[in-house]
Amino acid sequence: MTAAASSSPARGLRLSYLRHFINSHGGEARFAGKTTAQVCFEFVVPLTKPTELSLVDHVDNDPTTASFVAPANWYVSHAWQYLFLETVDSLERFFADRGLADDAVIWFCVFNNNQHLASSYPFEYWSSTFKNGLAAIGNVVMIMHPWNDPIVLRRSWCVFEVYVAVTMGARFEIALARDQEATFLNDMTDEGAIHRMLATIKCENSEATVPSDRDGIFDLIRAETSFIAVDRLIFSTLSNWIKSTLETSIASAASPAEKAARWRHLGHIYDRDNDDVETERCFRHAVTLFAQANGPNDLETLRTQSELAYCIALQRKPQLEWEPLFLSTLSALADLLGATHKTALVTRLRLAVALSWNGDHHGALTVGLGTLDLQRATFGLRHWRTAATLSAIGGAYNQLYMYRVAARYLRRAVLVQEETFGHDHTSTRSSVSRLTNALLNVGDAVRAVSMAKRLLASSERTLGPLHDTAIVDKITLGIALLHAGKTNKAQTLLTTLEAIVEGRPELAARWPFVLDQIALSFWYQSQYEQATTYFVRAHDLAPQRKETTWLFFLMATRAPETVPESLGRIQHYLKSTDDSTPETWPANCIVCGNVIVGCVVMCTECPGGIFIFCTRCLARKVARLQTHCKHDPSTTTYTTTPPPRRFFLEKDLLEASYDRAETLWTDYASHCTKYNVPLHERLRRTSVPVLNRSWHPML
Repeated sequence: MTAAASSSPARGLRLSYLRHFINSHGGEARFAGKTTAQVCFEFVVPLTKPTELSLVDHVDNDPTTASFVAPANWYVSHAWQYLFLETVDSLERFFADRGLADDAVIWFCVFNNNQHLASSYPFEYWSSTFKNGLAAIGNVVMIMHPWNDPIVLRRSWCVFEVYVAVTMGARFEIALARDQEATFLNDMTDEGAIHRMLATIKCENSEATVPSDRDGIFDLIRAETSFIAVDRLIFSTLSNWIKSTLETSIASAASPAEKAARWRHLGHIYDRDNDDVETERCFRHAVTLFAQANGPNDLETLRTQSELAYCIALQRKPQLEWEPLFLSTLSALADLLGATHKTALVTRLRLAVALSWNGDHHGALTVGLGTLDLQRATFGLRHWRTAATLSAIGGAYNQLYMYRVAARYLRRAVLVQEETFGHDHTSTRSSVSRLTNALLNVGDAVRAVSMAKRLLASSERTLGPLHDTAIVDKITLGIALLHAGKTNKAQTLLTTLEAIVEGRPELAARWPFVLDQIALSFWYQSQYEQATTYFVRAHDLAPQRKETTWLFFLMATRAPETVPESLGRIQHYLKSTDDSTPETWPANCIVCGNVIVGCVVMCTECPGGIFIFCTRCLARKVARLQTHCKHDPSTTTYTTTPPPRRFFLEKDLLEASYDRAETLWTDYASHCTKYNVPLHERLRRTSVPVLNRSWHPML
């Protein structure tokens, strides 16, 4: 956008003036192929030269045209590199579609700004002029050409206009020319088109003709809002526009097959927003129409059927609703195209992810590893399709607590996806999220923090700070900061997050986990009273949550001043729950990555709750345990703590009166036998005073 002295921001030109302007200069033929910049200097400047006014003021001074001037009600954001006729077409179609053609009065910089004084005003004048004008008008329409890489978002003055819309709470809309909308609908046949388009939006990369203008605009954005907020407004507006445009276009599609294709593309957009209900609605329409047009065993029918099965599985609906659909689709694809056809391989991958998502991680690995063998032979290891399977396998290994193995698969996946799609693509983000989780659980907190920060910045920018994915990314960053020893930063982030989650009923499942992490941050700083408060709140929200109870128990065993009250509370919790695996911790050893069964090991010097180990690693890999300590490893000592139920059985035994001791010993021995407690971890009978004959003074 070119800066130029402005007429009153409250005035503009009626939409109909655009046609009057074109016709009075010889019709569309005179404007063919000309950019808005060329129109400015070839038509607007000569027309207004006699008065040296803005075009709005010039028109207003002429009694024959003054009726075109009125209070502006729409602010037009566009780039001067656009073709002028495309800009006009975009605006006419936009207002006609909304029944506003007769009422629209536009503030259009080429017409409103005095082009004869372009170089005489500083940045501060233009920033206040545009800001005041837009704020007074309250409605912004941004013209997006080309739809998949809009020039307007690469110009800093246009980004400034979005910034004003954000800070002023203005209505923000998008307009496309007819040929651009046709291009958009045609591009929807490419499933990755929207993802690639959204990945190009990063207002912080915009430029201005005058570098100092860019610097001034960026300073304003950083001071009053953020690039994330500006990008987010564009993302949400674009997403809503794309959904509306696609669904509206379905009725006018020429055939059932074309209707089906548009339903499927619309499903992909809802899928990106994690709206599984709407995604399923779209895919069901698409499957029905494809089957009607091409038959039940046509490739397009089967491809969409695969997506439908996946969408149903992601909602954790009963397995009978989606697994048979997967299997019948795979069988038909194998008969039609062979087991190594790309659609068959994608369907196998979706089945693997669906199984893991619904808790069958071993089944997911079986399907995933088989798919990887087929893809390795078909595409090679550095293909993006293979990378998706590597990521799914890594995710399944994460769920089985095999984090080191998971990290090997996930590193390969991330490398390929970043090269192919970039950092903000959903596939890349998913793999990075899984890799961050793996790194956290093998003790690589430094890299985990870096990845978690990148994930959060991306999700807040593309999805919004209150999106479920952004909430999860905040939690992940909080955990990573805790593991990295940045306790104050972690606590600040998690406490802020608590307020967000508390007010969002749809995020209720996340709340106990957030409270657990805040409790850990207090425990890390030996603030046991505050930690206890958060553990109790977490447990009250989710009484059956094993992770909360067992973490609370671990803290209580290391916090003498709170032991009696806390241990009593925990013992009551345990008696009210039925745990079929009372020797298995809801946590893994940070050295080997395996689930901890039996006694848990902790360093006596390190802050509690962050680094826990298994007894096997203590016996065989003590040097690796010491790498997690921030103090002198030569001074390191470790404590072992039995699982809560065994701990209380032993505690009761050691404090028992003579008449209860035998009964308690029988209960303890039965527990140890039933759950295969190793002999070296069991309490010896002779260590129980009342069962050791040597205690009696007469014996």
